[in-house]
Amino acid sequence: MSAKNNETAKREIHETLKLCNFCTRKIGISFIDEKPSTVIWKVWKQLWFLGSAVVLFLKLSGQVNYVVNKLVTSSSVVDFVASLHIVGYDTMSFGKLLTIWWTKDIFRSLLTKLEDLWPISDHDKDAVEIKNEKLSRLRIIQFWYAFWNILGVWLYNLTPIVIYIYHKIQGAPAHLGYIWHLSYPFDKTQPVYHELAFVFEVYAGVVSVWSMLGSDILFMTMASHISMLLRLLQLDIRRLAVQHSNEKKIQPIDCYENIVSVIKIHQRLITYGNDLEDAFSVVFLINVLLSSVNICCVVFNILLDPWMAMSNKFFLGAALTQVGILCWYADDIFTSSSGVANAVYESGWYNSTIRCQSALMILMQRSQKPLYFTAYKFSSITMATYSSILTSSYSYFTLLYTVYISD
Repeated sequence: MSAKNNETAKREIHETLKLCNFCTRKIGISFIDEKPSTVIWKVWKQLWFLGSAVVLFLKLSGQVNYVVNKLVTSSSVVDFVASLHIVGYDTMSFGKLLTIWWTKDIFRSLLTKLEDLWPISDHDKDAVEIKNEKLSRLRIIQFWYAFWNILGVWLYNLTPIVIYIYHKIQGAPAHLGYIWHLSYPFDKTQPVYHELAFVFEVYAGVVSVWSMLGSDILFMTMASHISMLLRLLQLDIRRLAVQHSNEKKIQPIDCYENIVSVIKIHQRLITYGNDLEDAFSVVFLINVLLSSVNICCVVFNILLDPWMAMSNKFFLGAALTQVGILCWYADDIFTSSSGVANAVYESGWYNSTIRCQSALMILMQRSQKPLYFTAYKFSSITMATYSSILTSSYSYFTLLYTVYISD
């Protein structure tokens, strides 16, 4: 690819990562900005990330301590479950924060490799249509996913203030409550400490959402690009050795060089997908383990807490969307890579030489082992996984509600 095309590809790829970069910048990480060139700037970026990680860790630690204390000191199911879904969400956020920081150089490398595979030509109408459809859909999903999560966290942040104002208007005793259930090493009800705790909870909640959005949008963007490239590859394969109706068949078509080029692209996409799977497999494991519990607990809280019902409904929507989108994009890659074998069958292989047919047979055999993402190699991630998570959530909720009404 020429330098001009490389620059165009880089610009288009970075355009798709604008929202991801906006989120990750808030926690001190960037995959597309230039690396810091001065020592002061490098130290500042490291301190910004460290501060975000410490804030999120303290929030998670306070929630875990609160839940453990309730488990030990209270026999109430409601008290124990009240913040369990937030603990699960923050655990996922903290895990994703550490993952994208630990693998940030890998992601930069993957983006550089993607530039060489990126489609630039606008002469092929079918290819341009596939590209535009994929990018348009990606932009819409990115925006609404980010909007849903940001709206949800600010509903939580503003709920104590709204309740305080409502009680003031009603003339009832008013007290500014807290956003999350956390244990502190000091008396948070005292003046100054109360305000500091509230501000900390507001900021920590926002950091948690930035971490979640940064990781998830990065994955959905890169997965969408792999799926797009696999569908473009299918288009190229279907055109191999195709004979037009106005052409007389004189001898078999020799398209061996084109087949070799297609196979090389397929191998690069497999390697690219495997590298991405290695980077995100821990994240998927955390999602699979905690999503069912999160969904179960928030549904339970919606039934019991009318004041927080609206915030919890948005949390439920965000939780369902979050795991659903990850499973959907993972399933999309699985489907797209499986379609390569079908594309070989739909090509003009019967018009080609024996050598071409042998090469296409090898490509078909390799593509019958599709790309897929796993939860740290334990299980593959597809839409069937999403269905399983929802089923497990309902089972947990039924058990929890049975225990509650029997008390």
